[in-house]
Amino acid sequence: MRQGQFLPHGRLPRALTALALWFGLVTVPTAAASPVLLDPPEAGTPEEEEEEEAPALIAPDPAPEPEPEAPATSKSKTAKPGKKPTKSASAKKPKGDPRCGGKTPIWEHTVKSGENLGRIAGMYGVRQSDITRLNAKLKKNPDKLSIGQKILVCPDPEVPPHLEEEGSYTVKKGDSLSEIAEKHHMKVGELIALQKGSLRKRLDANKSDLRPGDEITIMIDRGIIAAFAPKKDEDRGVLRVGIPLDPGKHFYIKRPNLAFGTGATIKAIKAAISKYAQLKGIKGGPQVHVGDISARGGGPLKGHKSHQKGVDVDVGLVLKGADAKEVRFLSGNADNLDVARTWALIKSFVDTKEVRAIFLDYGLQKILYEHAKKKGVPESKLDELFQYPRGKGRGFGIIRHWKGHRDHFHVRFHR
Repeated sequence: MRQGQFLPHGRLPRALTALALWFGLVTVPTAAASPVLLDPPEAGTPEEEEEEEAPALIAPDPAPEPEPEAPATSKSKTAKPGKKPTKSASAKKPKGDPRCGGKTPIWEHTVKSGENLGRIAGMYGVRQSDITRLNAKLKKNPDKLSIGQKILVCPDPEVPPHLEEEGSYTVKKGDSLSEIAEKHHMKVGELIALQKGSLRKRLDANKSDLRPGDEITIMIDRGIIAAFAPKKDEDRGVLRVGIPLDPGKHFYIKRPNLAFGTGATIKAIKAAISKYAQLKGIKGGPQVHVGDISARGGGPLKGHKSHQKGVDVDVGLVLKGADAKEVRFLSGNADNLDVARTWALIKSFVDTKEVRAIFLDYGLQKILYEHAKKKGVPESKLDELFQYPRGKGRGFGIIRHWKGHRDHFHVRFHR
């Protein structure tokens, strides 16, 4: 056997293998550089609830990556004993970019077919205005995007960028375009935009004309980019200067001893409810029911994983009928939910520009989404705001799903 030739260890006795390694007759194969496997992120969990099931996430560093160093194939006589291997640049987590307030690295998004600015904003949990702020050329004409165009984004830490690659899916009997789209975190129109040739023409003409055996182009989610992985302890902290939410004419505070927040949070809550109360058609409705914000000094709060820093607040749904004046948080459904008022209340919070995220049950999102669409809210704005109808398996938009939020919505403000 020639020097450097590889022979599996299982075919040599242990003593013989050790001797061969010492004299350099065989080499131990070095594992190729591979993506890091990350557990699903826990940061951003607003309540103490059962976690959503999710597979382990593959998380390579963002492109471009430096060329990996060639692994040594044999022992070097000149190598200094005990010298630690040099860490590659790709192993270092990039620091937060100043343009992103130092909270996250900046990300370069490549525009794909069928995307609009609202969809791109929703993909990273930010507002369209956040993107135009970073990309001066978009301010003049944000609706004019071209395939392959590069756009800078500061992702919300709880909605990090994912590595995606184009793949295909073979349609089976009983499949529908909407089910395939939702499974891959897309809307039907976005899925159709990925198709080419005769299949694209056929689906453009009739979305229901999907046939068993069709090869559908899809985007495969390979997991979170490692450099953007959320911090596990992001929700933990204290409230150094707690400002109380004082009673108001248009809202009821469930537990005043747990209604302390930052100055910016309290101001935003008051502004949102005040705007809501002045809207046409709101008069005569029930008071807004405000739940927990934080304790006076912040810190862990029983029943919550967040609500520690004075930047989170629970708000009751606006209900109708016999449930309208009930001060307890009651689950909303098609029969008791006052859809118009609930949507107006949520939009009033969003319009403060201080909201980072709103957590709401996916089924209730559907009801509000369809109401907003009928009221003429533009498609791009719906894409920016709602996770629905892209499934609840991956964070998207400002209004996001989380279990346990069918009887209230949880507002998270910027720090």
